[in-house]
Amino acid sequence: MSEGAVKHQTESREDRKKQRELAEARQAGTAAPAMDVNSGQMINPHNPEFITKKPWYLGGDSSGPTLDHQATGEKEAELTLSLADTVVKREREELKKKLKKINKEGKGFEVGMWVEALKKGKRPYLMAKVTKVGKKGKEVDLEFEDGSKEKSVRCSNGRVKATKVGSRSSTSTGAHGKLTYASKRDAYHGYDAGEEHAKTIEKFNNREAIRRKMREDAVKKARAEKAVEGKDADSDSDSDSDADSDDSENEFVEKEGKGFTTRLARQGGVGGAQMMVTARNLRIREDTAKYLRNLDPNSAYYDPKSRSMRDNPNPEVNPEDLQFAGDNFTRITGDAVDLADTQLFAWDAQDQGIQELHAQANPSQAELLKKKYKKETNTLKITKKKAVLDKYGGGEYLDGGDGL
Repeated sequence: MSEGAVKHQTESREDRKKQRELAEARQAGTAAPAMDVNSGQMINPHNPEFITKKPWYLGGDSSGPTLDHQATGEKEAELTLSLADTVVKREREELKKKLKKINKEGKGFEVGMWVEALKKGKRPYLMAKVTKVGKKGKEVDLEFEDGSKEKSVRCSNGRVKATKVGSRSSTSTGAHGKLTYASKRDAYHGYDAGEEHAKTIEKFNNREAIRRKMREDAVKKARAEKAVEGKDADSDSDSDSDADSDDSENEFVEKEGKGFTTRLARQGGVGGAQMMVTARNLRIREDTAKYLRNLDPNSAYYDPKSRSMRDNPNPEVNPEDLQFAGDNFTRITGDAVDLADTQLFAWDAQDQGIQELHAQANPSQAELLKKKYKKETNTLKITKKKAVLDKYGGGEYLDGGDGL
């Protein structure tokens, strides 16, 4: 064991007994409390031993009683969202200056740096790792991603370019501080809105230039074809003049019609084959809007998305005088009632044990069985009434309704 190593000495029973008696006397107030040899302050005698006693692996109490081993170190600075972004932007600026200087002077590469290099002097640029730097820093050894290596590659002729790898910059916790919970999980950590927006504008301008060029080429091609057709039609100009005018008018009508259908399709937010559906869903402008039936804000609720008002906006008006009784009125009129009746009939039939009857899977069968059931039920009622009249009489007092 070296001289500087800490040696652990086991205490005897008598020493432990003396220390315990001294601690009890200090707690009782009959003995003076221990004093910190470094700070000179009194040590609370009621502190437990595992707090006041310095561990043997930290040197023990050889120099005297002290609480310095309980003191916490300096608190590390925290990097909040704004500070972390500031550090990232500063590092990016420094990295840009460093890369610009390296590419300009052709030296300054470091071992382990990733660069873009021409493999055997041929394009394209490939990612490579610097494994060795020459004495003057103008020649490097490269290892490409496929495992191939090149030695003594000159950097001054544009064959090697420094580049930044990775989009998210990392901050050093030792140099700048510790990232907080929010800054460590910030989705926009180091995001430069101005630079990204400039890239989006440049991309849009490039696409717009390509689109404009394609339109110009299409117009030139159409004019050339029209010129060729015009030369061929010069000989028949007199006979075909009326036909040409008719064709131009038809073309104008077709273009106008196409534009109208396009606008009509876009009105409802759909297009293509759903154009007729959109036109059908548009409200006739002569009709009064549902939300104008009753201007009281506490009246029936109007849903603007589905354009429906389910409740009656004017419940105080006589139902015979109402022009609009709410969308729920359609649920108790017309075929909606028959459909609900058919569904109830199918459920009752299933309760009676007829499992093959289903109103949705086979609606025709359910409708036919319902009509047959109603017909047989009415016939049975009439037969029972006739049997009662034949037995007890009284048929002369009936009006002849219900088949009697």
